[in-house]
Amino acid sequence: MSRVSIVVLNYNYARFVGAAIESALRQTHADLEVIVVDNGSTDDSPAVIRRYEPRVRVVRQPVNIGQGQGYNLGIEAATGEWIVWLDADDLLDEDCIATCLQLADEDTAKVQFPMRHIDGEGRPLGTITPSVRHHGDVRPIIRRFGHYAGPPGSGNLYRRSAVAPYFPVCPADWPICTDTVPFVTAPFHGRVVDAPRPLGSYRLHRKAASNAPGYVGNFSTSMATEVSLNYGARDKTLAMLRDKSGIDVPGPFLTLPSHVRHRIISWRWAPQAHPFAQDDAPQLWRLMRDSLRECPGYSALDRALMLGWATAVLFLPTPLAHRVMAVRHATRFWEGLTHKARRLAT
Repeated sequence: MSRVSIVVLNYNYARFVGAAIESALRQTHADLEVIVVDNGSTDDSPAVIRRYEPRVRVVRQPVNIGQGQGYNLGIEAATGEWIVWLDADDLLDEDCIATCLQLADEDTAKVQFPMRHIDGEGRPLGTITPSVRHHGDVRPIIRRFGHYAGPPGSGNLYRRSAVAPYFPVCPADWPICTDTVPFVTAPFHGRVVDAPRPLGSYRLHRKAASNAPGYVGNFSTSMATEVSLNYGARDKTLAMLRDKSGIDVPGPFLTLPSHVRHRIISWRWAPQAHPFAQDDAPQLWRLMRDSLRECPGYSALDRALMLGWATAVLFLPTPLAHRVMAVRHATRFWEGLTHKARRLAT
């Protein structure tokens, strides 16, 4: 039986960390260790975490020096053949690990699974993330886009040997977005296996990206900052892949449709802060068109809806464009529509 390490990453999430730890301890898979990395919390997190000792192993960083150090401490402490970094505001279903291991074989580098959206109180929001997930041999997608579509950090169970060569990372270089490192590097050491149903919950509890309309996520920075971080994390990870494994993925890259969407929102919502000075409406429209044309996983209806959204946001007068931006893709209506389109396409 394969040993699995669940590393709960916490910083000032006293409100949520207990539930995350309990979801890890409830796993039906027997050969399991739970490690809690507390990255210098200044709230009541230490007291909450102490309630679970000695059932969990606790690693405390005296001061918060960023997410990268949390990942470093977690993989250093882990003894499992498989590892999942579980954000302290997320949850795993009790059969998550057992189901993932049943899907894995000797060629698997990662098992990924969709996650349900829940609110700050743990109530289901009726949607899942992400709607598009690439799996199998995703290296051609990474070589074209520098990335691929998959779940947030907590939705990935990695074979330790596939990601260990890239740790430790330099904490100063990875204050956030460290989940990009195992996400992008693992597929070069094996196949990505996709679970067909949600096996965890992703909590939405912040005002995202300075209230950028239509954006779903827990970023509290500006949309422009998030766009910069996405591109920067991609480039730093691919540099690590080259330097540590001799695997060169040089680009130039297209941008995933979901990331083009963020870039469009950044340009239209706060153009003065937008990180790409060369962007304008026609260029961004062509970028979305080309990305949708080449990126697998999107139905004809998906492509039409996303390109229509981009056209409206980029070319309508500002008040109308802002109203269109506010139409979130992560809704029951959107998911129902795209799910039906995919069923028709197959």
